[in-house]
Amino acid sequence: MLMLSVMLTAAPRSLRVVVLGDDPMMVSDEATGAVGYATLLQPFFDDAVTVDVQASSVLLPADPDVLLEPANKGDVALICKLPVDEQVEDKVASDIYLAQLLPVVQTAKKKGVKLIWLTPAAPRYFTADGTQVHRMGIFPDVVRHLCKRDARQLIDVEQITFDWITTAGLDSTAAAFLPVQPAMPVAASKVAREGNLLTQAGAEQVAALIAEAIRADKKNILNKRLR
Repeated sequence: MLMLSVMLTAAPRSLRVVVLGDDPMMVSDEATGAVGYATLLQPFFDDAVTVDVQASSVLLPADPDVLLEPANKGDVALICKLPVDEQVEDKVASDIYLAQLLPVVQTAKKKGVKLIWLTPAAPRYFTADGTQVHRMGIFPDVVRHLCKRDARQLIDVEQITFDWITTAGLDSTAAAFLPVQPAMPVAASKVAREGNLLTQAGAEQVAALIAEAIRADKKNILNKRLR
């Protein structure tokens, strides 16, 4: 009986992790052959964790209840929903984006869902001189600001993937991304240096980088659920 009690006490609590996002690199697409990194996160967690990918191509809805509908009380939601774009100056856009994110926080609290924010993954984009550049605009900075200001949990996928692409370089990252399909012959030079959809190898790399970031962050609520 004592041994049974110890075994039951040591058994990890079941946990559902719901991925809510519209980052194209999250989602697998049979038509293009793309593999979503979110679909490969499961093996990094213990057996009592279930990763449920609910990613879609829909931008941040006006009603946060719609966004968080797949998540239940006690779930952890990894969330990366791009905002409704506004063609205004950066400072105004930042305020608009922040105003779109805050109701999600309030709704999650009301539902008893724990949030971990993700920035969207960095696409592979090397300029003609071989320099990788940020292509996600100001939105990642808005998410970083929200998480820093309110002490909210963040996995900065944009920075993680940007650093990986930059360090690995143009040639070594080619196999990680599906090449751009140029609509015109003049765009053919872009194929070798651009991409925003992952191959199997690329998705495995990004998933491993995310797991590494969780392991390095002792405050992350998923830290102790890694294998």
